[in-house]
Amino acid sequence: MKTITLTDKQFEQLKEYVVESCESIMERSLDWGDSDYADNIIDSNEALFEFRSILEDIEQEYEKKLEKARAKQPKAEW
Repeated sequence: MKTITLTDKQFEQLKEYVVESCESIMERSLDWGDSDYADNIIDSNEALFEFRSILEDIEQEYEKKLEKARAKQPKAEW
């Protein structure tokens, strides 16, 4: 297992790049309709689609942890 540490900005840039790449691949495959080439485009980029899913899962997990941490913070009284 490997661990990669990213800043929030780096994570967002990486996620944006991966999401845009996946959408571009999907659009290209749709242009080819129900052909073997369209299926090949998707199949050959399966790792990228899986990586997108992983990034989305990480983001959801991070948001849940952040929400729990915020809920534990004492409320400021002014």
